[in-house]
Amino acid sequence: MFVAVLVPVAFVWGADMTDLSVVYLQYTLGGIAIGLFEGTFLSVISVLGKNTKTFAIMGAPLGFAVHNIILGTFQQWGMPVVTYYIYSALCIPFAVVIFYFKAPPAEADSAGKGCQFFLRSLQQPMEWLPAMVPWFIAKFLGNFVMEDAFPLLFNTFNTARVPLLGPDSTSPTIPFQYYTAWYWFVLVALGDTVSRRVPMYLTLNSWHSWALWIVVSIALCIGGEALNFLLVSIVTGLAAFIAYFGNGLIYGLSAKYIDAHIPAQHRYAAYNLWCFCGDLGGYAGQSCSAQWV
Repeated sequence: MFVAVLVPVAFVWGADMTDLSVVYLQYTLGGIAIGLFEGTFLSVISVLGKNTKTFAIMGAPLGFAVHNIILGTFQQWGMPVVTYYIYSALCIPFAVVIFYFKAPPAEADSAGKGCQFFLRSLQQPMEWLPAMVPWFIAKFLGNFVMEDAFPLLFNTFNTARVPLLGPDSTSPTIPFQYYTAWYWFVLVALGDTVSRRVPMYLTLNSWHSWALWIVVSIALCIGGEALNFLLVSIVTGLAAFIAYFGNGLIYGLSAKYIDAHIPAQHRYAAYNLWCFCGDLGGYAGQSCSAQWV
């Protein structure tokens, strides 16, 4: 990820390259990094307990909030765009050190980690895979909506100023950068962060309760997505909150379910396939299917 973040710094700002191959290279390296990290991270921190884990998984949306809210505001005030990448690159070594020294030791939960155990779990699918299918579907849909929100935002409000009351109104308006940094991304961060904590307080002692909350989460994602088509900027912010609340709820519920009901030796495979389904949903959300929506 460190190398991926520095790719545009070196090639775009350093070598003045404008070829799209730079984007492909950065996203390829970044995708590999996230793919290797997220599933491993989620399975490793399972031993920390439910309370600690729910706080840990709130870190990602809070990190996005720093970029989109704080740095987004600074950009409006004249901050160079390259600062986003330099800031990210500076954060990564600190994250590596924290994870290296503070992650649970291998002996705390050594079962089911690594490629060998992943392949072994795939050879024993009936012990865990059927139970994960609903969560794979939910993760796909949640990530589809989450990633589709960005092309919807930037294609709907594609001018320097955003009308607050509707697409045909000429006043009041607000600069696009302020609209996103002080309103849209604030609601995104609130929805995606707070919702990951919610499953900690839910009583989930039957398959009926699990099914109910999966449906609620998916409904929030789809409902939030649908509100975007009203094309009212104030409503679009609320739509983002609802959709991302559903996405965060899927994340928190999935983590709680896997840790509670998937055998320890299969959690590594479960988390990684779950993340993979989310990646497929995210790809679909920003691909040609997003243009169709």
